Amino acid sequence: MVKITVETREKVGTIYTMTNENGVQLSAIAHGARLYECLIPVDGTKRDIVVGYESLEDHQRTRYYGATIGPIAGRIAQAHFELEGKTYHTEANEKGNTLHGGSHSFDTKEWAATPFQTEEEAGVAFSYETVDGEGGFPGNIKVTVTYALNEENAFRITYEATSDQATILNLTNHGYFNLIGEASQAIDEHYLMVDADYVAKTKEDTTTTGEKIGVTETVFDFTNEKQIGETFLDTPFILNHALEEDLRLVSPDRKVTLAVKTTEPGIVLYTTGAGEAGEVMKTGTLVHHGSIAIEAQGIPGTEKYPQFGSFIVDAATPYHAETVYHLTF
Repeated sequence: MVKITVETREKVGTIYTMTNENGVQLSAIAHGARLYECLIPVDGTKRDIVVGYESLEDHQRTRYYGATIGPIAGRIAQAHFELEGKTYHTEANEKGNTLHGGSHSFDTKEWAATPFQTEEEAGVAFSYETVDGEGGFPGNIKVTVTYALNEENAFRITYEATSDQATILNLTNHGYFNLIGEASQAIDEHYLMVDADYVAKTKEDTTTTGEKIGVTETVFDFTNEKQIGETFLDTPFILNHALEEDLRLVSPDRKVTLAVKTTEPGIVLYTTGAGEAGEVMKTGTLVHHGSIAIEAQGIPGTEKYPQFGSFIVDAATPYHAETVYHLTF
């Protein structure tokens, strides 16, 4: 049976750890409802495949590693959106756009935590409530993010939310991965498969245009598994949902596989670049291209481009999304 433990660590505070009988340990913290650690047994050692800081102070300084992102993941172009005939203005915190909900968004909050254990899984549910107008977003929004691990070496992140009036939501987890377990080694030799024939077209500031581009004969074609190489990604992939797994990441030694399946229409992939290199992480000093963020979510820009779907949540339309990460080792 999977167990959940609650402990206090000096540098990070309270940490919630799920452990199954195969030796997988998944940890999360309440600050930002954040994925903190994922330890798996490989060759007699514990390999931490989640790239992030050890201390809470560092997570507060550089916010997104492992965090729950919202109310809107990605960028709101020109920091405003239209909803039911009204214009809402959000914080322009990056190049005139709103990035990841602004500077006081979900990743900065202390979430209430409720650990749980059943016969099938163990986990922790984090909850947070906004007030109408917080960050420029309408509605009193109640959000729950649940992390749970099972005995099949799969963990899920489930998002549920309600609002008392029409608002927009697009939540994701900003977890960074390196399946070698060392941030000091680049991910260039990791193997990647993404079941996506199209990516969303983006502008120079990384906001989307409402168009999509076929991946055939481009650097974004990961429909057949291949090594990432030096390709820099900050790219919204539009999923086909045609396979058992939407994405597969494999370590260079092929000893660890992370397979992802999501209810979301897209996955944004981001590979860390020169700007992040030199950061001291739990698993070593981060190098250029030292990790890849796997952000399952709605297609960024959907609030402006209904051809991508809808971000609207209201009293009659709750929010629900789930992403499952299956580990093989």
